Amino acid sequence: MLQTITIDYVKEALDQFNRGQKYLYNTLTTTIKENQTNDNWLIQLLNELRDNVDLFENMNEQFLDFLQLQIHWTKQSKVVLDTFGIFQITLISSNTKHAQRYLSFIFTLFAISENSTNYLPIHDFAHETLQQLVLIVPLSLTLLCPTAEQHFPFMTKDINIQVIYIKNLLRSLSYLSIQRSRYLEIILSKLIRIDVHASRQDILHAEKINIENELVFSLEQLNTNDNNEMKHDHADKLDCLMFVLFEYITNISIDNGIINYQQTKLLFKDLLNVFNKILLPTHDSSHIQFLIFYICSFHTDFSDEFMNNCWKTFISPSVSMTFRQAAISYLCSLIARAKYITTRSVLTITQLMVEWLHAYVSTTEKTSGNANPNRHLPFYAICQAVLYIFIYRHHEIARLPDGIEIVSNWRLNHIIVSELNPLKYCLPAVTLRFAQLARNYQIVFCYSIIETNNRYSLPESSFTTNGHYNDNSPIIPSNILYSYFPFDPYVLKRSSIFIRPIYNDYRDENEDITTTTTTKDSEDHSEQNIDDCDDVLTSMMMSTTPGSFESTDQMSSLSTSLKNSRNPPSILPFGRSPGFRNI
Repeated sequence: MLQTITIDYVKEALDQFNRGQKYLYNTLTTTIKENQTNDNWLIQLLNELRDNVDLFENMNEQFLDFLQLQIHWTKQSKVVLDTFGIFQITLISSNTKHAQRYLSFIFTLFAISENSTNYLPIHDFAHETLQQLVLIVPLSLTLLCPTAEQHFPFMTKDINIQVIYIKNLLRSLSYLSIQRSRYLEIILSKLIRIDVHASRQDILHAEKINIENELVFSLEQLNTNDNNEMKHDHADKLDCLMFVLFEYITNISIDNGIINYQQTKLLFKDLLNVFNKILLPTHDSSHIQFLIFYICSFHTDFSDEFMNNCWKTFISPSVSMTFRQAAISYLCSLIARAKYITTRSVLTITQLMVEWLHAYVSTTEKTSGNANPNRHLPFYAICQAVLYIFIYRHHEIARLPDGIEIVSNWRLNHIIVSELNPLKYCLPAVTLRFAQLARNYQIVFCYSIIETNNRYSLPESSFTTNGHYNDNSPIIPSNILYSYFPFDPYVLKRSSIFIRPIYNDYRDENEDITTTTTTKDSEDHSEQNIDDCDDVLTSMMMSTTPGSFESTDQMSSLSTSLKNSRNPPSILPFGRSPGFRNI
């Protein structure tokens, strides 16, 4: 092999290669690969190429691909990497058409796994040269986002690759802050694909199966892996990636234990734009939306702006009915689940909803009659939202001196007894639980309406003669409002540490029920009705979750108790919130 390579030899090899003669070119590339561990030799070659960048003006791009793809850059010293970076920057400065190729090379380096040898210097090199590139060639900014999306690891790739790639994208925002909104859009659009493949039901089912499998082994044979590892593959990936994003939000928002309001506000604006563009139109995501839930906890301005955004979306006549329902679902779910929403704010926002309901009833009840209920889906959605909020926040409302009086002044009975008949179309378990609470607080009496609706409702699922469902029959009752509560329990283990302190879990409120004999009998009847409708809810709802399942603590403590007991309980103690049936 050649001991030294002059620029004349490189030119001759490339000229012959362009004429179809490959011998010199193959000798050149083989020599470079053989000497890639010789720092002085490689530096001399790169300096020669830097001084002759006109060699790549119109052709010889295959040689640039060879240098980027065939050299083991992860094994090179920092001096060699810096020399290569200078050569590439000089090349791009002379002709910007090479910018796309070099950006692709940089984003390929972003995806090098942490398990790779010498990965930190290669990442530092990638960020340093990328920063120099966007300063020297501003036109390259237009190529950043398409290139970042193109090289984003697919959801089936190893978790280490996905984590390090997202970390590098977020790290680049320290000098590419103008790209943050677009970068967050790219990241969340990729993560949401994983999210929809890891529903709460599937995650909890995988955890339950794992616990049941452990029961057949002795204590010595039990799995001793990290308790934070999710048994569902997609959930485990999503958990790690969500942890990275929560950390990023925390690092941007909190400086020495103090919230940096201005920086957090800018980040919130970016996340809100991504929410409107990606999360709101997405059907049945389970966890990605908790990023906005988390950042709203830093200041009341953020939670107020998010709720205002959802309300404006709902009342906008130009927005489709599906998006309006999704917006009110996000609004009511946030109010019900977020501890940082004050009770006075809950009453104020719910008052706004009730006023809208009264206005709607007053303008439509004369013509509602036998009208198609699908025309009034926004009305039913917001009516169910009011019931849902009261179920979760009635404790705090009742503690206020005038809380129940304010709720009584809402005149909910006027809405409930209207010809639109909202209790017929709201979620049965939500309706029944609200009826129970409304009776206890003497707000409105709903049971007679519920019984009337049940009496006049016919079953819609037809059966075959052998007792099985007919494939052509509807499974979901058409008179039930589709219900989606985006901030249902967060069941990812590692990243739940960011959500748990600010999350309002559902509690069984039997201690608040009056204890007279008549009232107790009525309660038992109501609770039985809720249990009876659970099977309907399981097939009716496309997003069912165990409501009071305290995602990480309860599952991990249950697993620990099973490991430490030779006679484990036969019934697994899962909780439940209104409207949701446990797996």
